[in-house]
Amino acid sequence: MKLKKCPSCNSYTLKENCNKCKIKTKEAHYKFIKIKNAPKSTAEFFKK
Repeated sequence: MKLKKCPSCNSYTLKENCNKCKIKTKEAHYKFIKIKNAPKSTAEFFKK
């Protein structure tokens, strides 16, 4: 089970719908998107 967050009242739950306002919940954790054309992180990049 994943932690979910209500977009309306900002309460956390494990259910699909919020207990307080009965609105559909969203995933609580931010997902990092992979950028295909991003430059590689090298030691030279961090020296700048």
